[in-house]
Amino acid sequence: MTIKREAAFHEAGHAVAAHRSSFHNIVGPIDLGAYGSGEIYVSLSKAKLQAKGKTVDASSSRDKEVAIDLAVILAAGLIAERLAEESGLGVTANPECATPDHELLRQQLAYAGLSKKFDVHEEAAARLLKAEWSLVVALANHLYSTTLVMPDDVVAFIEGN
Repeated sequence: MTIKREAAFHEAGHAVAAHRSSFHNIVGPIDLGAYGSGEIYVSLSKAKLQAKGKTVDASSSRDKEVAIDLAVILAAGLIAERLAEESGLGVTANPECATPDHELLRQQLAYAGLSKKFDVHEEAAARLLKAEWSLVVALANHLYSTTLVMPDDVVAFIEGN
């Protein structure tokens, strides 16, 4: 199995978690065509922040709830790989690929004054992705076959499934 398949599940996990998150949106494309890896771009959502009564400025990233929300999104990539492996989908989870996610996760948690341990956030990501597993699999297959998916198309796919 190529790394591209693992990347499809990894990015699908991030995408579903980001779309379902309380404070973040998908803001950039997912491109699996470059070297078999992918990357998703997420950002704070002004509308979601306002809907939850949060400050809409740079200080929001220090808010504990917002940091935890991002932590779940960042943890969801590797969790999706692990769930795909456990499901017998021909994927071997690669923790090394999640190193940048985990570094950013620890940085954001520390910035918000939270513990840099993230096992609880991995557990939250696992619960979310298990509840949405058929969507994660469908999106991973779509990403794998399409290789470049624009953010609006990712959102439309998630909302249509």
